[in-house]
Amino acid sequence: MKTYLQVALFFALTQIIGIFAGVVLIQGAMSNPDIQSLSVAPFANANDPANALFFIAYILFGAVMVILAARYYKGMIMFQLLESLVIFSASSIVFFAFALYPLNMGLVDGLAFGAVLGLVLAAAKFVFVQAKNAAAIISSAGVGAIFGFSLGFLPAVLFTILLSIYDYIAVFKTRHMVEMARELSTRQLSFAVTAKEVPARKQDEKIEVYVERANKEGDRLDLGTGDLSVPAMLSVSAYTLGPNGLIYSFAVAIGSTLALYALLKFVSKERVFLPALPPICLGGMLGLLVVKLAGF
Repeated sequence: MKTYLQVALFFALTQIIGIFAGVVLIQGAMSNPDIQSLSVAPFANANDPANALFFIAYILFGAVMVILAARYYKGMIMFQLLESLVIFSASSIVFFAFALYPLNMGLVDGLAFGAVLGLVLAAAKFVFVQAKNAAAIISSAGVGAIFGFSLGFLPAVLFTILLSIYDYIAVFKTRHMVEMARELSTRQLSFAVTAKEVPARKQDEKIEVYVERANKEGDRLDLGTGDLSVPAMLSVSAYTLGPNGLIYSFAVAIGSTLALYALLKFVSKERVFLPALPPICLGGMLGLLVVKLAGF
Protein backbone atom coordinates (compact mmCIF):
# COMPACT_ATOMS: atom_id res chain seq x y z
CA MET A 1 0.00 0.00 0.00
CA LYS A 2 1.31 3.45 -0.91
CA THR A 3 2.63 5.45 2.03
CA TYR A 4 0.36 8.42 1.34
CA LEU A 5 -2.69 6.14 1.40
CA GLN A 6 -1.55 4.59 4.68
CA VAL A 7 -1.16 8.02 6.28
CA ALA A 8 -4.54 9.15 4.92
CA LEU A 9 -6.14 6.10 6.56
CA PHE A 10 -4.36 6.87 9.85
CA PHE A 11 -5.67 10.43 9.58
CA ALA A 12 -9.26 9.32 8.87
CA LEU A 13 -9.18 6.93 11.83
CA THR A 14 -7.96 9.74 14.09
CA GLN A 15 -10.82 11.97 12.96
CA ILE A 16 -13.42 9.27 13.66
CA ILE A 17 -12.08 8.53 17.14
CA GLY A 18 -11.72 12.23 17.90
CA ILE A 19 -15.30 13.01 16.82
CA PHE A 20 -16.62 10.11 18.88
CA ALA A 21 -14.76 11.19 22.02
CA GLY A 22 -15.59 14.88 21.56
CA VAL A 23 -19.29 14.30 20.95
CA VAL A 24 -19.50 12.02 24.00
CA LEU A 25 -17.92 14.76 26.12
CA ILE A 26 -20.26 17.44 24.76
CA GLN A 27 -23.33 15.29 25.26
CA GLY A 28 -22.15 14.12 28.66
CA ALA A 29 -21.65 17.68 29.88
CA MET A 30 -25.30 18.42 29.09
CA SER A 31 -26.49 15.81 31.58
CA ASN A 32 -23.59 16.05 34.02
CA PRO A 33 -22.23 19.60 34.44
CA ASP A 34 -19.19 18.22 36.30
CA ILE A 35 -17.84 16.97 32.98
CA GLN A 36 -17.55 20.59 31.88
CA SER A 37 -14.76 20.96 34.45
CA LEU A 38 -12.56 18.93 32.11
CA SER A 39 -12.43 21.90 29.73
CA VAL A 40 -8.87 23.13 29.13
CA ALA A 41 -9.98 26.62 28.02
CA PRO A 42 -8.39 29.24 30.29
CA PHE A 43 -11.44 31.53 30.05
CA ALA A 44 -14.88 30.39 31.17
CA ASN A 45 -16.66 31.50 28.00
CA ALA A 46 -15.84 28.88 25.34
CA ASN A 47 -16.59 31.44 22.61
CA ASP A 48 -14.07 33.99 23.91
CA PRO A 49 -11.40 34.55 21.19
CA ALA A 50 -8.86 35.09 24.00
CA ASN A 51 -8.82 31.31 24.43
CA ALA A 52 -7.35 30.93 20.94
CA LEU A 53 -4.72 33.61 21.62
CA PHE A 54 -3.73 31.91 24.87
CA PHE A 55 -3.29 28.54 23.18
CA ILE A 56 -1.25 29.91 20.28
CA ALA A 57 1.11 31.57 22.78
CA TYR A 58 1.35 28.24 24.60
CA ILE A 59 2.19 26.44 21.33
CA LEU A 60 4.91 28.95 20.47
CA PHE A 61 6.50 28.62 23.90
CA GLY A 62 6.38 24.83 23.64
CA ALA A 63 7.98 24.88 20.19
CA VAL A 64 10.87 26.99 21.48
CA MET A 65 11.44 24.56 24.35
CA VAL A 66 11.39 21.52 22.05
CA ILE A 67 13.82 23.13 19.59
CA LEU A 68 16.27 24.03 22.38
CA ALA A 69 16.00 20.55 23.84
CA ALA A 70 16.52 18.89 20.45
CA ARG A 71 19.60 21.00 19.73
CA TYR A 72 21.36 20.75 23.07
CA TYR A 73 20.08 17.52 24.62
CA LYS A 74 21.13 14.37 22.77
CA GLY A 75 19.74 11.86 25.23
CA MET A 76 16.44 10.01 25.09
CA ILE A 77 15.03 9.86 28.62
CA MET A 78 13.67 13.42 28.75
CA PHE A 79 11.92 13.04 25.40
CA GLN A 80 10.56 9.63 26.35
CA LEU A 81 9.14 11.00 29.59
CA LEU A 82 7.53 13.90 27.73
CA GLU A 83 6.13 11.48 25.17
CA SER A 84 4.74 9.21 27.90
CA LEU A 85 3.08 12.17 29.64
CA VAL A 86 1.44 13.32 26.40
CA ILE A 87 0.24 9.82 25.50
CA PHE A 88 -1.09 9.20 29.00
CA SER A 89 -2.99 12.47 29.38
CA ALA A 90 -4.37 12.67 25.82
CA SER A 91 -5.33 9.02 25.39
CA SER A 92 -7.02 9.06 28.81
CA ILE A 93 -9.59 11.43 27.29
CA VAL A 94 -10.48 8.88 24.60
CA PHE A 95 -10.73 6.01 27.07
CA PHE A 96 -12.79 8.19 29.41
CA ALA A 97 -15.23 8.83 26.56
CA PHE A 98 -15.54 5.08 26.00
CA ALA A 99 -16.20 4.69 29.73
CA LEU A 100 -19.07 7.18 29.50
CA TYR A 101 -20.47 5.56 26.38
CA PRO A 102 -21.06 2.69 25.79
CA LEU A 103 -19.86 1.45 29.20
CA ASN A 104 -22.11 3.97 31.00
CA MET A 105 -19.70 4.54 33.90
CA GLY A 106 -19.96 7.48 36.27
CA LEU A 107 -17.57 10.43 36.25
CA VAL A 108 -15.13 9.16 38.89
CA ASP A 109 -15.07 5.57 37.66
CA GLY A 110 -14.76 6.74 34.08
CA LEU A 111 -11.81 8.99 34.88
CA ALA A 112 -10.09 6.13 36.71
CA PHE A 113 -10.79 3.79 33.80
CA GLY A 114 -9.37 6.31 31.32
CA ALA A 115 -6.29 6.95 33.45
CA VAL A 116 -5.49 3.25 33.80
CA LEU A 117 -5.79 2.54 30.06
CA GLY A 118 -3.87 5.74 29.25
CA LEU A 119 -1.08 4.57 31.52
CA VAL A 120 -1.09 1.14 29.87
CA LEU A 121 -0.81 2.69 26.40
CA ALA A 122 2.01 5.01 27.49
CA ALA A 123 3.87 2.07 29.04
CA ALA A 124 3.31 -0.05 25.92
CA LYS A 125 4.86 2.64 23.69
CA PHE A 126 7.74 3.04 26.15
CA VAL A 127 8.50 -0.69 25.87
CA PHE A 128 7.45 -1.44 22.28
CA VAL A 129 8.44 0.95 19.49
CA GLN A 130 5.88 -0.83 17.28
CA ALA A 131 3.09 0.85 19.29
CA LYS A 132 4.16 4.25 17.91
CA ASN A 133 1.36 4.73 15.38
CA ALA A 134 -1.40 3.46 17.67
CA ALA A 135 -0.23 5.78 20.43
CA ALA A 136 -0.03 8.74 18.05
CA ILE A 137 -3.51 8.13 16.63
CA ILE A 138 -5.26 7.68 19.99
CA SER A 139 -3.47 10.55 21.72
CA SER A 140 -4.04 12.90 18.75
CA ALA A 141 -7.73 12.01 18.79
CA GLY A 142 -7.79 12.81 22.51
CA VAL A 143 -6.17 16.20 21.99
CA GLY A 144 -8.62 17.04 19.20
CA ALA A 145 -11.56 15.89 21.31
CA ILE A 146 -10.68 17.88 24.43
CA PHE A 147 -9.83 21.07 22.52
CA GLY A 148 -12.95 20.79 20.36
CA PHE A 149 -14.97 20.24 23.53
CA SER A 150 -13.34 23.21 25.27
CA LEU A 151 -13.51 25.79 22.47
CA GLY A 152 -16.47 27.24 20.67
CA PHE A 153 -16.44 26.96 16.89
CA LEU A 154 -15.21 30.50 16.14
CA PRO A 155 -12.30 30.39 18.63
CA ALA A 156 -11.42 26.95 17.20
CA VAL A 157 -11.36 28.45 13.69
CA LEU A 158 -9.25 31.40 14.90
CA PHE A 159 -6.85 29.03 16.63
CA THR A 160 -6.60 26.96 13.43
CA ILE A 161 -5.88 30.04 11.30
CA LEU A 162 -3.14 31.18 13.67
CA LEU A 163 -1.64 27.68 13.75
CA SER A 164 -1.73 27.51 9.94
CA ILE A 165 0.14 30.81 9.70
CA TYR A 166 2.68 29.54 12.22
CA ASP A 167 3.00 26.26 10.27
CA TYR A 168 3.74 28.18 7.06
CA ILE A 169 6.36 30.37 8.73
CA ALA A 170 7.95 27.42 10.53
CA VAL A 171 8.35 25.45 7.29
CA PHE A 172 9.21 28.12 4.72
CA LYS A 173 10.75 30.95 6.75
CA THR A 174 12.45 29.86 9.96
CA ARG A 175 12.46 26.18 8.82
CA HIS A 176 12.56 25.03 12.44
CA MET A 177 9.59 22.75 11.79
CA VAL A 178 11.75 20.74 9.40
CA GLU A 179 14.44 20.52 12.06
CA MET A 180 11.95 19.42 14.70
CA ALA A 181 10.43 16.79 12.41
CA ARG A 182 13.83 15.27 11.64
CA GLU A 183 14.96 15.25 15.26
CA LEU A 184 11.77 13.70 16.61
CA SER A 185 11.49 11.12 13.82
CA THR A 186 15.02 9.84 14.43
CA ARG A 187 14.10 9.27 18.08
CA GLN A 188 11.06 7.14 17.12
CA LEU A 189 8.71 9.27 19.25
CA SER A 190 4.92 9.27 18.95
CA PHE A 191 4.70 12.86 17.75
CA ALA A 192 3.96 11.64 14.23
CA VAL A 193 2.45 8.68 12.44
CA THR A 194 4.80 6.87 10.11
CA ALA A 195 4.00 4.86 6.99
CA LYS A 196 6.54 2.68 5.20
CA GLU A 197 6.47 0.99 1.83
CA VAL A 198 9.17 -1.64 1.43
CA PRO A 199 10.29 -3.35 -1.79
CA ALA A 200 9.32 -6.94 -2.46
CA ARG A 201 11.78 -9.64 -1.47
CA LYS A 202 13.65 -11.13 -4.41
CA GLN A 203 13.60 -14.84 -5.05
CA ASP A 204 16.28 -16.68 -3.04
CA GLU A 205 17.32 -13.40 -1.38
CA LYS A 206 18.68 -13.95 2.12
CA ILE A 207 16.63 -12.32 4.86
CA GLU A 208 19.61 -10.32 6.16
CA VAL A 209 20.28 -8.91 2.70
CA TYR A 210 16.59 -8.16 2.16
CA VAL A 211 16.25 -6.28 5.46
CA GLU A 212 19.30 -4.15 4.68
CA ARG A 213 18.03 -3.41 1.17
CA ALA A 214 14.51 -2.63 2.41
CA ASN A 215 15.88 -0.10 4.89
CA LYS A 216 17.80 1.63 2.11
CA GLU A 217 15.17 1.49 -0.64
CA GLY A 218 11.98 1.64 1.42
CA ASP A 219 9.77 4.71 1.14
CA ARG A 220 8.80 6.52 4.36
CA LEU A 221 6.23 9.24 5.06
CA ASP A 222 5.50 10.99 8.37
CA LEU A 223 2.63 13.21 9.49
CA GLY A 224 2.87 15.16 12.74
CA THR A 225 0.33 14.73 15.51
CA GLY A 226 -0.58 18.41 15.27
CA ASP A 227 -1.75 17.77 11.71
CA LEU A 228 -3.91 14.94 13.09
CA SER A 229 -5.36 16.66 16.15
CA VAL A 230 -6.16 20.18 14.90
CA PRO A 231 -8.60 19.02 12.17
CA ALA A 232 -10.18 16.72 14.78
CA MET A 233 -10.62 19.76 17.03
CA LEU A 234 -12.37 21.61 14.19
CA SER A 235 -14.62 18.62 13.53
CA VAL A 236 -15.64 18.34 17.19
CA SER A 237 -16.26 22.08 17.59
CA ALA A 238 -18.45 22.02 14.45
CA TYR A 239 -20.80 19.67 16.31
CA THR A 240 -22.00 22.65 18.38
CA LEU A 241 -23.24 24.59 15.34
CA GLY A 242 -26.77 23.20 15.39
CA PRO A 243 -29.05 20.17 15.32
CA ASN A 244 -27.17 18.77 12.33
CA GLY A 245 -23.95 18.88 14.33
CA LEU A 246 -22.85 15.34 13.53
CA ILE A 247 -23.22 16.04 9.80
CA TYR A 248 -21.10 19.17 10.23
CA SER A 249 -18.44 17.22 12.12
CA PHE A 250 -18.12 14.55 9.47
CA ALA A 251 -18.21 17.13 6.69
CA VAL A 252 -15.14 18.78 8.19
CA ALA A 253 -13.46 15.40 8.67
CA ILE A 254 -14.17 14.23 5.11
CA GLY A 255 -13.02 17.52 3.60
CA SER A 256 -9.84 17.41 5.68
CA THR A 257 -9.12 13.82 4.72
CA LEU A 258 -9.57 14.45 0.99
CA ALA A 259 -7.33 17.52 1.16
CA LEU A 260 -4.68 15.57 3.05
CA TYR A 261 -4.79 12.71 0.56
CA ALA A 262 -4.24 15.10 -2.35
CA LEU A 263 -1.44 16.89 -0.51
CA LEU A 264 0.38 13.70 0.47
CA LYS A 265 0.12 12.28 -3.03
CA PHE A 266 1.72 15.46 -4.35
CA VAL A 267 4.41 15.45 -1.65
CA SER A 268 5.26 11.80 -2.32
CA LYS A 269 5.57 12.43 -6.04
CA GLU A 270 7.56 15.66 -5.86
CA ARG A 271 9.65 14.72 -2.77
CA VAL A 272 9.12 18.09 -1.07
CA PHE A 273 8.43 19.16 2.52
CA LEU A 274 5.25 21.25 2.80
CA PRO A 275 3.18 22.60 5.72
CA ALA A 276 0.21 20.24 5.95
CA LEU A 277 -2.07 22.16 8.28
CA PRO A 278 -3.21 25.03 5.97
CA PRO A 279 -4.52 22.84 3.11
CA ILE A 280 -5.93 20.22 5.50
CA CYS A 281 -7.97 22.73 7.47
CA LEU A 282 -8.99 24.61 4.31
CA GLY A 283 -10.34 21.32 2.99
CA GLY A 284 -12.26 20.81 6.22
CA MET A 285 -13.85 24.25 6.05
CA LEU A 286 -14.78 23.71 2.41
CA GLY A 287 -16.45 20.44 3.41
CA LEU A 288 -18.49 22.31 6.01
CA LEU A 289 -19.38 25.01 3.48
CA VAL A 290 -20.63 22.39 1.03
CA VAL A 291 -23.07 20.83 3.49
CA LYS A 292 -24.21 24.29 4.62
CA LEU A 293 -24.91 25.29 1.02
CA ALA A 294 -26.73 21.98 0.58
CA GLY A 295 -29.21 23.14 3.20
CA PHE A 296 -28.16 21.17 6.26
